[in-house]
Amino acid sequence: MDDIMTELINYAMWEKHISVKLSSELSPYTPSVADSETRSILINTNWYLQQQLPLHLAHEIAHIINGDHATHPLYFSPMQSDYKMELNANRTAIKLLIPYYLQERSSEQVNVTEFMTCFVIPSHLENIVREELREAL
Repeated sequence: MDDIMTELINYAMWEKHISVKLSSELSPYTPSVADSETRSILINTNWYLQQQLPLHLAHEIAHIINGDHATHPLYFSPMQSDYKMELNANRTAIKLLIPYYLQERSSEQVNVTEFMTCFVIPSHLENIVREELREAL
């Protein structure tokens, strides 16, 4: 996972000109955040699900490269009016993670459940994962 994090940070910083800061000082339940206006991301490396950090980083990168803007923190909830924005950020994040998953697998070895387990992707995103993996193959 460290290699994936490093590669995603380099992608954000060098290819997308996004500032990425890592903090281990936050609560294990404080979410990471992106600020599109300043093109900066803060990643909570103390997150209680360490294996989910690449998803968090990819998701926050996605908000910025998707051009998302909001006046409040963006938290996933189907009740919020920005649900589509979060869904699109999740889709872009999944697209960013797929190449890492496919690196050591043939198309016959690709498995939606395994991908989701690898990156601790929430089950409500299964259809998106299925679509994007199919598209990537």
